Amino acid sequence: MLTKKKRVKRKSRKVIKIKRSTKYNDRIIITFENKSVLKVPEDAFLLHPINIGDLVSSKDIKKYDKKMRLQEAKDKAYKLLSYRMRSVGEIKKRLIEKSFLLDEIEITIAHLKELNYLNDLEFAQAFAKEKVKLKMIGPLLLRSQLFKHHIDAFLIDQVLSDVYEQTDLHTLIEMHLEKKSITRGVLLNNNQKKKLNDYLSRKGFTWGQINEVCTSWGLV
Repeated sequence: MLTKKKRVKRKSRKVIKIKRSTKYNDRIIITFENKSVLKVPEDAFLLHPINIGDLVSSKDIKKYDKKMRLQEAKDKAYKLLSYRMRSVGEIKKRLIEKSFLLDEIEITIAHLKELNYLNDLEFAQAFAKEKVKLKMIGPLLLRSQLFKHHIDAFLIDQVLSDVYEQTDLHTLIEMHLEKKSITRGVLLNNNQKKKLNDYLSRKGFTWGQINEVCTSWGLV
């Protein structure tokens, strides 16, 4: 004998209070009879209004909650970008750390790219110019630092080619020699050479680049 399957009734919650968030002006806070609270983005609320006394299904609550999480992901990204430029990889990493879901992160990143708030090439170019100008770093260190910001290898190659075409590597090394008060034509002893090589290596220059400048200065 066939038995009828019992229909599972969806639980609905009754709305007893609606107010605008005092902290975030674009969010609506809905309080239910069971004292639970739902935060809703204002645009979603305007598209699908809720009134006091309405019964809101669990399915609709999940929809509103998903929209709210997406709004919160965007808000977090906007806040990070308000401090300084960021790479796509940085934003993704920070949103993962805040426990946002991958689909929420991907939608947020696509939205920011569309607005040109995220652009890895522009970020890498600005980052490289600043580091070379202020820190006078060489290509090895710059490549490493851009890699830490999750910039794609082909973009790193392009940016390094551009920035060191504008700023001569030998000139950068000479600026470090002047900063260290190295005198032209004065030979360095082995200990001095090692210290200078180690210092310039840490700054991102190759042994060949260092040796070429030191030779032209009469240091070795």
